[in-house]
Amino acid sequence: MKVCAILTDGFETVECFAVVDVLKRAGIEVDTISITGKKEVVSAQGITVVADHLFGSYEFDKSEVIFLPGGPGTKNYFDRKVLMNLLTEYNDNGNRIAAICAAPSVLGKLGFLKGKKATCFPGYEDTLEGAICLGSKVKTVTDGNITTSRGMGTSIDLGLELVRILVSDKAAKDLAKNIQYEG
Repeated sequence: MKVCAILTDGFETVECFAVVDVLKRAGIEVDTISITGKKEVVSAQGITVVADHLFGSYEFDKSEVIFLPGGPGTKNYFDRKVLMNLLTEYNDNGNRIAAICAAPSVLGKLGFLKGKKATCFPGYEDTLEGAICLGSKVKTVTDGNITTSRGMGTSIDLGLELVRILVSDKAAKDLAKNIQYEG
């Protein structure tokens, strides 16, 4: 099984790599994909990372999940029509999509959240068009093929939720215990 984390300049470092770390600890393959046209991507915190692949040369057909980290770079996702088309194809086929912080706004604008429970960074609720916004009481929620999470502080929760979905509830609980997240 494979998850693709989409990187753009201005992504939130911890939101991306805490999720990636948790997934890899569970034995899930993760590829980081740059949509910037270059493998070097600069996070919102000024950290330069090297993505595994460039968007235009990557084959997504072997991926179970597309993951969108949030942050101020979220607006850059909208600039890539091919990414919007890929997300639409994934959603139409019932494939999994995960987004955190401001990134669920992309799913809202594309109409994927209509009638679904979702959460996001406070202040972005109005961008979750048609969603049933769960607000600050819920850190991470999965409704159908869409998983959303609130922000940096809920990154581990999102990673564990994806482990629960992709591997098992037991694997997620065991991993949470092993990383000292839950006793």
